[in-house]
Amino acid sequence: MISQIRIYTINKGEMDNFLKHFKEDIIPLHEKIGVPIAGAWVNRPQNEFIWVRTYKDKAEIEAKTKEFQAAVAAAGVKLGGNVAKMEVRDAESAFA
Repeated sequence: MISQIRIYTINKGEMDNFLKHFKEDIIPLHEKIGVPIAGAWVNRPQNEFIWVRTYKDKAEIEAKTKEFQAAVAAAGVKLGGNVAKMEVRDAESAFA
């Protein structure tokens, strides 16, 4: 299994708007395409939103990324409006 750790720096004063967008738009799209969100955290002092999603392998990351982009386009969802910086790290399970 591969976990994808995503750290977003949210524009100052936009965290609540981002969280609403994440809950109403992003989570349902992930559920639709079958990508589990393992957890999500807010680091308000640093304006950071940290979340983790999981995949079986690298091939699934590629396939689900394309599927997600198509779902976003079909839903007319705009991404990244509140995000100043995005960091993405893939990590394999140490105990697989």
